[in-house]
Amino acid sequence: ESSSSKALARGLFAITGGLGGLGLRAAALLVECGASRVLLTSRSGRVARDGQGLEAQLQTMCTVSAVVACDSADTNDTTALRSAGLLTGMLHAAGAGDRGFLAELDAKRMQWMHASKAFAAWYLQCAATAVPLETRVLFSSVGSGIGNVGQANYAAANACLDAHARSR
Repeated sequence: ESSSSKALARGLFAITGGLGGLGLRAAALLVECGASRVLLTSRSGRVARDGQGLEAQLQTMCTVSAVVACDSADTNDTTALRSAGLLTGMLHAAGAGDRGFLAELDAKRMQWMHASKAFAAWYLQCAATAVPLETRVLFSSVGSGIGNVGQANYAAANACLDAHARSR
């Protein structure tokens, strides 16, 4: 048994945006690789996308699993998430969609998009300073460099996330 599979078996992994397609796939991969404890988060917790059903399904595969409400763009929520247990890993898959051309964007729309992607990464980093995490994964998109037409906001938020990852 490798040291990485032992770390997965003993660790608690939180996934922001855990009920989205990317978060669910990340959870499945963690479990397939031996993770025994997974915590999925979403802004609305169990009420989103049949969170209770997903939680029950995960519990058949993991020792400990839960679906909890946590807005990763809220510093109080991310601090509470960090103190919820001895996390050994965080996977930041949260994000928001907002199609639009650069000329159509205003400060409110930019703030909303950046909050769930880039600001959340910073808040998660700040929440993790007390006890360093063994694993930190930020899911970004190639859209920051070669995105489609109408994704100015999404591209900018992912470019900020990429810069945050590079600085870490």
